[in-house]
Amino acid sequence: MSISKVKKNKGVFCYMRKQDNDYIDLKNMKERDRVFLKFNNEQKEMFKSIQDNIFTFVEAKSGTGKTLVSISAMIDLLANDEINKIVYFQKVSDRYLEHGFLAGSLEEKTNMLWTPFYDAMTTLGFFESTIQHLLNKEIIILTTDSVLRGVNLEKCGIIADECENCDTETLRLIFTRCHDDCHVVMIGDSRQKDNAHKDNREFIYYGEYLSNQEFGNKCKLTKNYRGKFSKCAEDFVLK
Repeated sequence: MSISKVKKNKGVFCYMRKQDNDYIDLKNMKERDRVFLKFNNEQKEMFKSIQDNIFTFVEAKSGTGKTLVSISAMIDLLANDEINKIVYFQKVSDRYLEHGFLAGSLEEKTNMLWTPFYDAMTTLGFFESTIQHLLNKEIIILTTDSVLRGVNLEKCGIIADECENCDTETLRLIFTRCHDDCHVVMIGDSRQKDNAHKDNREFIYYGEYLSNQEFGNKCKLTKNYRGKFSKCAEDFVLK
């Protein structure tokens, strides 16, 4: 696998990853630049933190762009050969399990979990065929915590999404797989609750613990980009 420098645009080099004689365009510069230029200062700080640290923790409300910024930063690391692959995790929550038995393969059973990932990749300008190609080559892996025992994650970009659904043991399982050449981002919203009768704040305590280490950092996102209706719904408190 090699990296080929193609062109320079607005001071940023566009790279393509070569594998099996295929060039996979990891930076659609027009779309990626358009998205990045719209990031606010908090989002740009999160982007930089993911690239500069082993671990970044972001606990923020729905609609603030946590997943989009995470994937954008990891794609940039991947394109510049600082990581070899992106691994996107989600925990299967109680709410998801309410669907009951789902027919099909494991991939088909878990397909609904990956909607945030696909939405972010599409926003960054990736076509469905390119996304599928990256998945087929295992340059990007979508997975749950259920297959992690015995796994080693080296030089990977790790995105642990919807971590409010994870307890301490699940988070420990994920993060103890990671070597020091990984870039890990842990994101979630404590106001969302998909597990019945469970305290969904454990991930905050774990995130605070790791972000306070020399290799960690904590970022905040405060602007809801979905609009005033979503923000109002988020802010409701039962008195």
